Amino acid sequence: MQTLSFSDILQKKFIGTDDFRRGLTDILNKLPKEGEIVITQHGKPQAVLIDLNSYLNILETFEDIHSPGFIDSIYQGVKEIDEGKGLTMQELKKRLK
Repeated sequence: MQTLSFSDILQKKFIGTDDFRRGLTDILNKLPKEGEIVITQHGKPQAVLIDLNSYLNILETFEDIHSPGFIDSIYQGVKEIDEGKGLTMQELKKRLK
């Protein structure tokens, strides 16, 4: 799972609550293209605003990670790769078609 560092958060777009209230419609229209926006209150980060599709993707990933056997299947896959039992990219593409 990816963890954001403080410097990663600082790379995001920040907006104060007053500007957020005044520009809400414009912000919501631009959100899918611009990505996450960190909302600040009194200069301190308080919340993150993301578009609906990103949110749904996060939920889906969260559900996958917490499904029974998910982590075990990853470890099993790594073990098989280490034992040389993995597929080449060409074999994988052939199976997926």
